[in-house]
Amino acid sequence: MLNKTQSISARLSADDYTYLMSIDRNGAITQSEKVRELIAMARESVGVESFVRAYLAAGETMLPVKARYADENRRSLLVEALLELVTEGAAAIQVCTGEEQIAPALEHKALPIVDAFMEKILLVALQDEPRLIDRQAAAIIRQRLTDLLKR
Repeated sequence: MLNKTQSISARLSADDYTYLMSIDRNGAITQSEKVRELIAMARESVGVESFVRAYLAAGETMLPVKARYADENRRSLLVEALLELVTEGAAAIQVCTGEEQIAPALEHKALPIVDAFMEKILLVALQDEPRLIDRQAAAIIRQRLTDLLKR
């Protein structure tokens, strides 16, 4: 059974030692602190609290839908914006579920995702011939934005 802390010994190459000592996170100064930070970084990169990992998992879930869309050989900025919103949104939700206060964390993560979605919607609304399958969709989006701005 391990004690509260456990001592370890390791021989590192010059490059690995330089890398270890370059870790500048949470005020780690000593070799022990830097090793602990390295372990924490590794845990974060494989845990659900990692946005990258959550994004990859959500992207993998969406692969069949994206593959079917790609096979149709018809492109729609609206469909692509929606698929990206769903993928990134799912990743943000997964990452934020461990937070003590989910709403502020999710709002913070969602802001850039929603911003990117809105940019694509504005492209649809502002372009003379947006990349859409249903040309009427652009007119509907333009009208809806116009109505919202009049409020």
